[in-house]
Amino acid sequence: MKLSRVIGTVVLSKAIAPYTGKALHLIEDLGEDLQPIGDPEVSATWQAMREGDLVVVEVAREAVNAFDPPLAVDAVILARAEHVHLDREAR
Repeated sequence: MKLSRVIGTVVLSKAIAPYTGKALHLIEDLGEDLQPIGDPEVSATWQAMREGDLVVVEVAREAVNAFDPPLAVDAVILARAEHVHLDREAR
């Protein structure tokens, strides 16, 4: 799992049956300082998120199994993070 930020919404120009009813968002991974790292990616979820929301994301094989039936995705948003506390002394 990783912490990411929603930076946009993805709209399909043609509906693909397995994705009906799923929200697709563009997300960027966050580092320990909550700054963006890496390239943005598309993530699926059950409900719409807002731009700027901090979210918990699962990737790879585990992301596929988040839906029933399984959905071919590389990343899935599992939850919205309301607060993040970084304890820099706990390392």
